[in-house]
Amino acid sequence: EEYARTTRAWQALCLLSRFVTEDIAEDVAAKVFLAMSFNLHGPLRYFIEVFTIQCTRKHPSIFGNMYIQEVSRTDPSLQHVSSLMIIGGNMTVGRYSSDFFNSSTDPKIKDVLCGVLPWLSSTQGFSRAIAQLLCHKLIPLVVDVNDNAYSGSEVKDDAVLCSVYSFLENNPDMSRLRKKQQLFFDTYDVDSVCSLEGLLSIPVDEGEEANPMHMVDAIKDCLTEVYKEAHNEDAPIWKQMEDLLLEADVVKQPDASNDVTGDVQNETELVNFQRKILPIDALDLGLKSFQEQKLFNAAGKKKQHLIVCASLVDKVPNLAGLARTCEIFSARTLVMPNLLVKKQDDFKSISASANDWIDMEECKEDDLLSWLYKKRSEGYSIVGLEQTASSKCLTKMEFPEKTVLLLGKEKEGIPIEFLSAVDQCIEIP
Repeated sequence: EEYARTTRAWQALCLLSRFVTEDIAEDVAAKVFLAMSFNLHGPLRYFIEVFTIQCTRKHPSIFGNMYIQEVSRTDPSLQHVSSLMIIGGNMTVGRYSSDFFNSSTDPKIKDVLCGVLPWLSSTQGFSRAIAQLLCHKLIPLVVDVNDNAYSGSEVKDDAVLCSVYSFLENNPDMSRLRKKQQLFFDTYDVDSVCSLEGLLSIPVDEGEEANPMHMVDAIKDCLTEVYKEAHNEDAPIWKQMEDLLLEADVVKQPDASNDVTGDVQNETELVNFQRKILPIDALDLGLKSFQEQKLFNAAGKKKQHLIVCASLVDKVPNLAGLARTCEIFSARTLVMPNLLVKKQDDFKSISASANDWIDMEECKEDDLLSWLYKKRSEGYSIVGLEQTASSKCLTKMEFPEKTVLLLGKEKEGIPIEFLSAVDQCIEIP
């Protein structure tokens, strides 16, 4: 609920951004950049960035000076730097650059360049990539990159900047990456997000919360594409094969009984897959890895056919602890009443890396009875953790191969209406 309320608040601020007037702009800027420094979920950070871009367009001097102070810091978190780079990219190379810089001699140009330039050496690929884009745009506005006088033996400040620009301009990988990034910033539309129609058109996640495409994810995909294009031929055979499987999703041997013409798309995928000749042992190894990568937990233990159903548990710390326990004991799935809790900070801090290794599903209490009967029809035995006259001791229970372990409410246990779907109850000694 806290995450949902915070998201709604920033969505409302996006709608109200046009009402940020000159007299309150400095106070708003201080608060928004402070909020940006906290660890936040991607969708929430997205709306903060949109609000900041809109306010910077309206008050470029106030928000611009605050931005320069923040990007010049040496201690921001990786999340914070990512947001600063996204805002800087939009205001410097994107469609809103004319709103930020008054002219090519605007003093903010040199200040922004001085703040961004050190991030060329960032350990975070995302921030480093956007810093390259910004420096490529700003350096020609500060020095004459075509002046050959800087090529002499005497190294001056301008010559250093020209050398950096020359590398960014002429290196094939830098050029390829820059062109892909530019497309993202050219199409970044904050005006749409700051309208009611635009907000309501944003896709939602499984918890029915807004789930916009964050530029961090988009640029990461871009970096992956550039890396593949540059290093595809140098990759080992098994890696080439795995990439092809991922692109084609599922690759099957052609069936001689099928129509030889087939589907044009399937033919294209098959041609792409067969373009590289792969040894059969490498193919078998990659296919096995691709199909079984989700069958093991973080410790390398094979997951059991055990589904832990916590639809009756409503406290977030308890759900987070269950997620961690399920991962340790190699359970296959954890069922929760609301998947939205995965985004809450207390859940993430307690569950640690379990969220990356265990499958999680949502089933609300109202749908639980029908879900239990559905699992029973799929061959699962329903085992309830409840003290009854016929309960077996946990240490003496031999669990069936396919088991759903139903947990009760924190105080009341399993309500009577769900016990009718339970095959066996167990109790903790």
